[in-house]
Amino acid sequence: MNSYKGINASKRIFHQMAEPHHRRKVGYAMIAVSASLAAIGLLQLSIGGNVLFGDDIQRANTSEFEACKDIDFVGEECRKFDARLKIDELDSGKQVKVGLEDGVDSTGP
Repeated sequence: MNSYKGINASKRIFHQMAEPHHRRKVGYAMIAVSASLAAIGLLQLSIGGNVLFGDDIQRANTSEFEACKDIDFVGEECRKFDARLKIDELDSGKQVKVGLEDGVDSTGP
């Protein structure tokens, strides 16, 4: 009888999983899954009541940017937007004048 069909095949699979090192690997995987589920549960408990948590963060960041935009990005609290503004300026298609060493200037498209 072919050992890959019927009862012999199921016995072979059970025998392979009955080895101790397979059980250890499965046990470690179950611990990792339960730990990740516990972390998700704790996160849900901490912000579960506020379903718009991410939206509130985004609105606060947007209002801070708009406030800096109103005062023309002057002030220490608006320094964090400098890199973003420089990238926006470069992407805008305007000509940018760059000062190089020894007083050489270069104008790009």
